Amino acid sequence: MKQALIESDDLVAAFTHHRQKLLEHAASVMFNGDGTTSDGSQREAQLSAITISSLEELKVAEEELTERISALADLRDELEQRVLGARQLFDFAPACLLVTDLYGTIREANQATLRLLRLDAKSLERQPLARFIPRDHRRGFRDGLTRIAATDGVNDWRLSLVRPTDEPLEVSATVQVVRGAATPSGTMLFWALRVAADVPASLDATA
Repeated sequence: MKQALIESDDLVAAFTHHRQKLLEHAASVMFNGDGTTSDGSQREAQLSAITISSLEELKVAEEELTERISALADLRDELEQRVLGARQLFDFAPACLLVTDLYGTIREANQATLRLLRLDAKSLERQPLARFIPRDHRRGFRDGLTRIAATDGVNDWRLSLVRPTDEPLEVSATVQVVRGAATPSGTMLFWALRVAADVPASLDATA
């Protein structure tokens, strides 16, 4: 899309250039180098020829610009649909998914994660994930985040999560480190949480 915008800017510049050249040609035909006016019939013929040629060039540039604008609109609509589709896949995935920054601050969480933690989206947004870790485990959790951030690829982790209205729940976490994200640290952590296999079904918040 960036390349398409650059090409559109080039077409706009070409359109402006052709218009300016038309004005310059008209002025040169209207007046001689010494400032006197040219012969009437000669001036009219030259001006007509220049005008027709320049208008044809402007017409071509205008058509190309219109096509490019239409293509950009179609591309924008396609990208919006892709983003919407990806958002829906994330939100309604059966797995518990969330995104945090390098320090464990929650940026995004899907519906399954909200059910797991017994919270709504507003209560979870921008909260540190450490808030849901038992107090005596938080130091180890932060140390684990530091270790994960220094690696590449996927990391598996066993965690105990504290929930406001239920007993703590043991979960298995798969953490994907993603570099180059649009954050101050340039790193995001993508989490997939699963209730640990040895947890009784009565405590499974995703059921």
